Amino acid sequence: MGVYQTAMRILPVETHHVSDLSQLATDTFVETFGHLYPPEDLSAFLEKSYAPEQLASDIADPAQFWRIVYDSDKAVAYLQCGPVGLPHPEADPAHEGELKRLYVHSSQQGKGLGKQLMAITMEWMTATYGANPQWIGVWSQNHKAQGLYGAYGFERVGEYRFPVGKTLDDEFILRRQP
Repeated sequence: MGVYQTAMRILPVETHHVSDLSQLATDTFVETFGHLYPPEDLSAFLEKSYAPEQLASDIADPAQFWRIVYDSDKAVAYLQCGPVGLPHPEADPAHEGELKRLYVHSSQQGKGLGKQLMAITMEWMTATYGANPQWIGVWSQNHKAQGLYGAYGFERVGEYRFPVGKTLDDEFILRRQP
């Protein structure tokens, strides 16, 4: 029996990827954070954020940068970047970018895929926004993600509350000066 090796493909998100993106976004959010919320809050958030119709609208925005990763024919990771939208007094959406979402399915974690997506993110934000600050919002208890972002020079500069249904999460605002 021969060895079968799959190749990861990192692709721009297009309309025909929306169904896969919706399922992946839902699955990764639930596996990462689902245990934190009452079912009605989780359901409301998923419908608002990850419904195919919402994602189709989101990917059509030319200011947003999306990538989806496939392992064979299965979507396993994605990222979204765009103008900063974090509630920080120094954030300037006209000139500064934000990593809005970066999720890797648990089956693919620990293989360097998050670092690869961070490299793509940094390249896009620098190409798009030059030497201006780059931003990320991250859940205050997501220490793994904070460690990854810290390795790229992001530092905590603020806090805010992120709504998931009626639940308000404590989030950190991170900034990096390239």
